[in-house]
Amino acid sequence: MPQAQRESSVYHEVKGLADNRRNLMHDNRKQILEAGLRGEEVFLKGIVVPGDTDERLTMVSIVLSTDQELDFVIERNAKGDELFDHLRELVRVKGFIREDQPEKRMIRITAYKVLDRNAEIRT
Repeated sequence: MPQAQRESSVYHEVKGLADNRRNLMHDNRKQILEAGLRGEEVFLKGIVVPGDTDERLTMVSIVLSTDQELDFVIERNAKGDELFDHLRELVRVKGFIREDQPEKRMIRITAYKVLDRNAEIRT
């Protein structure tokens, strides 16, 4: 097989794998949102990042940026407030989600575990 044909074949194979991964991620996001909006407890993994600030630039909210490319504002409660101490750390959380407005998703954390980011990268 000529090199140009091999390269074209490899390109289409890699593109197909990327398309499959994108479709799977879309399906997973849809399942997470549907389950959460039905009132079921969900399990998510992501990084805790800063959210909104007040006029004095004090952080007043934090966000869970998930590995499914979904962002959830973390509701202020006992467990949620504990995550202020884990900014920019990888966590696995359990909780209930809701959508206050289109594309404004919230999560009420019921439990969480801080993960070792280096261990996650190796797996």
